[in-house]
Amino acid sequence: MDFNRYFTNDELETLLNEWSETYSEILDLGELGRSQENRPIHLLTLTTKSTGIDLDKPAVWVDANIHATEIAGTTTALRVAWELLSKYGQDDRITRLVDTTTFYIVPRDNPDGAALAMAQPPKYVRSGTRPYPFEDKMEGIHSQDIDGDNRILQMRVKDPNGDWKISTQNPAIMEKRGPDDNDGEYYRILPEGLIEDYDGYLVKIARSYEGLDFNRNFPFDWKPESDQYGAGPYPTSEPEIRAMVEFITKHNNINAAIAYHTYSGVILRPYGTKGDDDMDTGDLWTYQRIAERARELTGYKTVSVFHDFKYHPKQVIVGVFDDWIYDQLGAYAYTIELWDIVGKAGIEDRKFIDWMRFHPHEDDVAIYEWARENGPEDGYVDWSEFEHPQLGKVEIGGWNAMYTWRNPPHAFMGEEAERNVPFVLSLAEMLPHLEIHTFDVSELEPGVFHINLVVENGGFFPTYTSNQGKAKKASRPVRAELELPEGAELLLGKKKTDVGDLEGRSNKVAAFGFGASSTDNRARLEWVVRTAPGETATLKILSERAGTIAKEFAFSAQSEED
Repeated sequence: MDFNRYFTNDELETLLNEWSETYSEILDLGELGRSQENRPIHLLTLTTKSTGIDLDKPAVWVDANIHATEIAGTTTALRVAWELLSKYGQDDRITRLVDTTTFYIVPRDNPDGAALAMAQPPKYVRSGTRPYPFEDKMEGIHSQDIDGDNRILQMRVKDPNGDWKISTQNPAIMEKRGPDDNDGEYYRILPEGLIEDYDGYLVKIARSYEGLDFNRNFPFDWKPESDQYGAGPYPTSEPEIRAMVEFITKHNNINAAIAYHTYSGVILRPYGTKGDDDMDTGDLWTYQRIAERARELTGYKTVSVFHDFKYHPKQVIVGVFDDWIYDQLGAYAYTIELWDIVGKAGIEDRKFIDWMRFHPHEDDVAIYEWARENGPEDGYVDWSEFEHPQLGKVEIGGWNAMYTWRNPPHAFMGEEAERNVPFVLSLAEMLPHLEIHTFDVSELEPGVFHINLVVENGGFFPTYTSNQGKAKKASRPVRAELELPEGAELLLGKKKTDVGDLEGRSNKVAAFGFGASSTDNRARLEWVVRTAPGETATLKILSERAGTIAKEFAFSAQSEED
């Protein structure tokens, strides 16, 4: 497999069908749902079928490309799937994970938007392709390829009151005009495109005709368009998001979730709407402990959206995926912003969104020079004159952002995908897993048998995943069900017993101490049964988040250990 590439919808479907046929013992290919334009949203359910169905195992969710141009996420999600498929039966760790865990992978949430982004010529929309919030285009400039070169670049127009000038350090690029800069030649910079309702004087930056943002349409703290740009008319109004929400809420075995976006080279965690002081402290500590491991594996820093990734210091973003799945379902959720051209240029330790608002011009020069040396030939296009049908003489050029800023140049895509695989595997290792610590059946007197069970959680997460999940009662506690042979009499215990919640190791993250750790990950149950020797029974231990164990056993005078 070559992952230094991007996949069209047709290429994606062909590849997934091939995988489905080749790896049928561990992969089911289905549809999460259908897009607005009736394209399939492919769903990979990846687990060993012979060891149980997907819902009987704890699960990790991975999705990508919810935003139209962020196609690097698709390649990364496929790279995760390929790691599991290609190494199953060859690598002990991968084999164990696939045998005991379910991976739900949606490589492309938004096939309609991706089709536009990868078309010739391209069209860039945020998410959905239907007109929103109005059926007609709003006044102002709308980006599109107008010179026929199959690229959407920038236009610069000379204007004495413009806020840009030709760089004083590198004449190929533009530099922001200083507050007291008044003795030079200045420009306005506009997206390449045409102006709706142009009066010959005023140029507004129009809201996109396709103004939906799918990652504002989830049912957590959703707010209408007046408060949240792109939110849609109501939560889950868009078929792509409705399909995702319906599936996840019906698959309560999901403990952890990753959504791949671009760009910045950072892992985002909840909340986006409130600070860490208002988050459950135990869950915050768990997030912080996982963040250390994530940085070791990916090189990415993990940050709170509220504290470190707000687009405006006094505004929050609502209706997003990771807040929804953590707050309402209690699963540990992440948005991973793949790719960081700024960091590649050697610009480190910045505050991500603040840097976008203001940074020294030397950073622009460094990024341009990196792109010239490492990016595609047309990653930055020299300015050339063009006769605009409305503005007259302009120059078109600048950043070709699709494979420089929004996504890695093709030669870097495989590397970017590769670095993200270990974190997915690491999260899978953290999931809760039911295990039988002790199981024995002994004969107390002829025809009367004692059953002794100690069950434990072998995972890092508890069987309720997070304190938020427990507070929301997002999953049922662990329970046991004893199925006895016909005619058997239960003398002690119940056929159906609530075991309760079993802790993992996430409540023991403090490094200080003298080795004292309670067995709060275990529970003990006993039954006494009157039945004929040789009869068989079945014991099931069930957890929505930590999996299901079914054990068939015989009543005999001989003690049975497992």
